[in-house]
Amino acid sequence: MSDATAADHATASTSTASASPATGDVVELYPSHGHVTSLAIVSLVLAVVCGAAAVIGFDTAQTDPSPTALVVAGAGAVGTLMALGAGLIAVRRMLVARWPVLIVDDEGFTDWLPNLGVERVEWAEVTGIRDANLTGRAVIAVDVVDPDAVISRQRTPVRRVAAATNLRLVGTPVVLKPSSIDASAEQIRAALAPHVAQG
Repeated sequence: MSDATAADHATASTSTASASPATGDVVELYPSHGHVTSLAIVSLVLAVVCGAAAVIGFDTAQTDPSPTALVVAGAGAVGTLMALGAGLIAVRRMLVARWPVLIVDDEGFTDWLPNLGVERVEWAEVTGIRDANLTGRAVIAVDVVDPDAVISRQRTPVRRVAAATNLRLVGTPVVLKPSSIDASAEQIRAALAPHVAQG
């Protein structure tokens, strides 16, 4: 009886150990409601504009089937679908279960800000963090060893352009925007600082 109980305790201990993070706590920060609302409004406006262009292009193509009218109709239709898709993502972020846009762990952090975040950055790449100003917004700049490498590994052209713009304006492609995250600049710095070597 005691052997069975001991075996049960051992199994429970193993399960608990495997479920617990081995390297420490993970900090998850979520998008601000203001950022999500802005995304939804911008997406709606783009959908209306692109939809109007598609209708105008289609109507024009009916009377004068020129290549320009067909291109306008096609581009408007594609733009409408993309804008609606972005809007649905924004609404899902706001109304359904939210997921983090900044995850900090012992190996690095992941910036999931839609279309603008640089995604995964390892602590070995980071040389420091500092306050900065980007087009009138207070941001947190994360300096990295090889900015060009961070830019080149971005998965989409939009993310590459955003990272390159950050590098040109702030001096690093990695920029965290407190106004888009449901946390203050102090809270974001507090999550990053223990992992960054202070020079």
